[in-house]
Amino acid sequence: MKHVFCLILIFLLAVNPIFAGLTFVRSSGITFTGADGITFTGADGITFTGADGFSLLRSNGITLTGADGITLTGADGITFTGADASSYAGPNGITLTGADGITLTGADGITFTGADGITLTGADGTQYRADSIIIRQGNGITLTGADGITFTGADGITLTRADGAARRSLNGITFTGADGITLTGADGITFTGADGITLTGADTVLGVGINGVLFDLRSLSGITLTGADGITFTGADGVNITRPRGITLTGADGITFTGADTAAGIESIDPELAIALNNATDDSNINAVIIYHRSVTEQDLADLRSIGIFGGTRFRKLPMIYVTGTRNQIAAISRFSSVRSIYGNRTLSLNIDPYFERTRAQKVSSDSDLKLANSGLPISGRGVAVAVLDTGINASHPDLAGKVVQNVKLADIQSAPVGFLNPQPIEGQINTDTGGGHGTFVAGIIAASGASSSGKFRGISSGSNLLGLAAGDLSLIHVLAGFDYLLDKSGLYNVRVVNCSFSADTVFDPNDPVNIATKMLADNGIVTVFSAGNSGPGDGTLNPYALAPWVISVGATDENGRLAPFSSRGKFGDVLAHPTVVAPGVNVASLRAPATATGTTGFGAADSQRLSASELPYYTTASGTSFSAPQVAAAAALMLEANPRLKTSEIKEIISRTATPLPKYFYHEAGAGLLNTYAAVLKAAFPSRPFGAFRATTPKNSVRFSSSVLAAFELPVYPSTAAVKQISLPPNTLRATFTASWPLGTNDFGLRILRSDSTAAGASNNLNLPGITGRSERVVLRQPASDAYGFQVYHSGGIGYTQNVSGLVEITSVEYPRLMDLQALSADVSKEIKQGLLMNLVLSEGSRFKANFPTTRLVFAESLVRSGLATQYVAGTPMFSDVRDKYGRSIAESVQISPEGPFFFDAESGGRFRPFDPMSRLAAAVAFVRAAGLESRVAGAVLPLSVSDAASIPQSLRGYVAVALQSGFLALDGDKFSGSRPITRLETVRGLLAILNLES
Repeated sequence: MKHVFCLILIFLLAVNPIFAGLTFVRSSGITFTGADGITFTGADGITFTGADGFSLLRSNGITLTGADGITLTGADGITFTGADASSYAGPNGITLTGADGITLTGADGITFTGADGITLTGADGTQYRADSIIIRQGNGITLTGADGITFTGADGITLTRADGAARRSLNGITFTGADGITLTGADGITFTGADGITLTGADTVLGVGINGVLFDLRSLSGITLTGADGITFTGADGVNITRPRGITLTGADGITFTGADTAAGIESIDPELAIALNNATDDSNINAVIIYHRSVTEQDLADLRSIGIFGGTRFRKLPMIYVTGTRNQIAAISRFSSVRSIYGNRTLSLNIDPYFERTRAQKVSSDSDLKLANSGLPISGRGVAVAVLDTGINASHPDLAGKVVQNVKLADIQSAPVGFLNPQPIEGQINTDTGGGHGTFVAGIIAASGASSSGKFRGISSGSNLLGLAAGDLSLIHVLAGFDYLLDKSGLYNVRVVNCSFSADTVFDPNDPVNIATKMLADNGIVTVFSAGNSGPGDGTLNPYALAPWVISVGATDENGRLAPFSSRGKFGDVLAHPTVVAPGVNVASLRAPATATGTTGFGAADSQRLSASELPYYTTASGTSFSAPQVAAAAALMLEANPRLKTSEIKEIISRTATPLPKYFYHEAGAGLLNTYAAVLKAAFPSRPFGAFRATTPKNSVRFSSSVLAAFELPVYPSTAAVKQISLPPNTLRATFTASWPLGTNDFGLRILRSDSTAAGASNNLNLPGITGRSERVVLRQPASDAYGFQVYHSGGIGYTQNVSGLVEITSVEYPRLMDLQALSADVSKEIKQGLLMNLVLSEGSRFKANFPTTRLVFAESLVRSGLATQYVAGTPMFSDVRDKYGRSIAESVQISPEGPFFFDAESGGRFRPFDPMSRLAAAVAFVRAAGLESRVAGAVLPLSVSDAASIPQSLRGYVAVALQSGFLALDGDKFSGSRPITRLETVRGLLAILNLES
């Protein structure tokens, strides 16, 4: 039975259909063939074949036969699909289809599905037929049928054969049976078939007659009876056997009965290893763990030596050896009768660079729900190709081995008068990145294997393929040739995403050929991702190609979620002019193109901080939105593996909906917020999960914004004297953008913004050369004080000639809601509340803010999500018994999955969240500390002696209170902490602002 169960689990892990030529047969091992597809074939009447290469969950070439007396126990979350490929979702996530004699044991809520219908017979003899039956905690239920009826986990159930005979046994359950009838009671007892009887975990079983053998079993645990040819007892105390027939007793310390049958031959193989073997060359070296049926013996070592493997890691206790062998040697190992299974070496949790922690990319591969929905394999972008339209890709990098399905040097006649000819792309190139490594760097972020760093710098969608499109100098003609190639051949390579880390100094025009091309790509199901540009921080600097509503545009943050100064911004209030999301783009580490010293201009600035000496030959660092965009392209590839049916517009909407808010920045600066790769993939795979529900709620008295030009003027600037213009900023100014610009010439000017006390509020003095930053300087002040500012322009270095410089001052102002209860508060308190409203941390309640009212637990959790301190997450089923609505779930479940620990220490999954209870200050202290990422300080933190009610705080939580007080998240009530008192709405805002200020 265990053999069958293991085989089914392995078979259900679908094999990628692009590989071919490998057959695995239980007990016979691996055979390499020339046929298409990877085939697994089982024994004992079960056969799964997949010779056509399709997923084993499809009907093509798959056969399920036999199956009398098959037993599966406790298999929550496992999917079984029959020969007709139909599947039925059971209440515990278990699906069974098909044949006679299949046994399922689980909890309440059991589903029976019969391929040919089920017969139910009532007490009066009336019979009914049904295709499926769902029974939850049934009592007094009678079923009459043929072979293979199964009941699980119910008290008072009666099963009666056609002859009407009934037997009374445990827990009020009556059963009768011939072949394949199963009883599972509260203690997990299973009887299966005349030829294969199993008892598991029975307490006080009396008078069970089987084939003439009478057992009297009292207080037993771990008992197994298997097979007509030999009965096995394991770990049983106090066993009485009457009229034994052909039973052998061996062992001590408990009684062990061993039958004639013994385990022999391989039972399973790692599907990912099968793929690697199938794709490997004959002389490839492959790492593998060999698992034996029992402890490793000298004969096992001799067997390995006989096929040319002379060393490996032999574990002390585990029945395993870790070896390196060729594909043929691994196949030979699979045929040794002592080998139980073979698994490839793997990183159990994806070891992506911690730099990407805030996007939660590492969580995608380990999520059990995603694996289950993906036939047991982790989501990695498998089967999806991402095109990189860039300087090219150097496919000789070790991390790109086998990744680049096509590498194209884009070429054409450049309008020479020799006829109307198509572009002439040069395919099959190893290295098309001869311009310094930009494209190779981008490709690594998407799909690098991490081979040169033990997986550390693995690409975000490391299972995806790459299509290199080398546009050389990125001229428009070459870029268009790349788009043309995609439209012509994307289907050949299954290209679903194209990354475009380039921009242009132009304006947005829907008739621009680039925008026409990207619209055609979108209409053909290809997602286009553009970098936002590196011309920030001023408004109106966004890459014009990134404004198209059918593309995804990506700005840049540092690893802590702070918007990078260089990241281009849109225009306040403009419908199109904003990035879709932002992603980390400062000091990103990725592939160094071979034979390149430091990569393209600007690479390597943080190499010594981020890379070890052994990593430097293979990796380098760089900053820019060019390296934020491929993270989103990779996320799209992951989403498309999870749900290939997604439309381009749906991918953009999901990425926006699941993003983590960045309340310190406006929509035209950071779009919907920071990329949340994990949440985006979950939403793609499970569309019904209510991600982003909180975004739909808005206060009745909303904050309003307006933008205007405050001043425009001309300043004559002389070589030896700075020119100054006084500008007064009005109250409630959120942003003030000061721009100085001048016509072409040799002058290089600098710009200073001075406060009324002559101190510098900001300055800009870039090197003004053609093609780099242009003839302008810009300073942006965020939430400046209402004051008079000096707009000062001067000659850089004090040299140059007299020239007029144009000055422009643009402002964005805010109008706060008119809340009736703010007037009674002090100016400082009112300012704090307005800041919370501005950042959307806590919403007003009608025409009042209610500063001193208690904060409920759900509102407190919502504030953590709105502040971006809790990244979005929604589980497969409700985590809390009292939070089951979409809005509440999107809040309550998000605050409980932080790496620092659940923010609400007093809410356990499966229990109650108490959403409408007041949030205590003690619970708030723990949540604030974990949200701020200060868990590491708790152990060493000590409460001040002046806290008079310290004894009322549990010892295990005093460190949290100490850190919360030290960090300014909470304040004392006089000399008391008052942990049981509800935290007020004003205190909630203050704590959140204190945390966000720490991150500034």
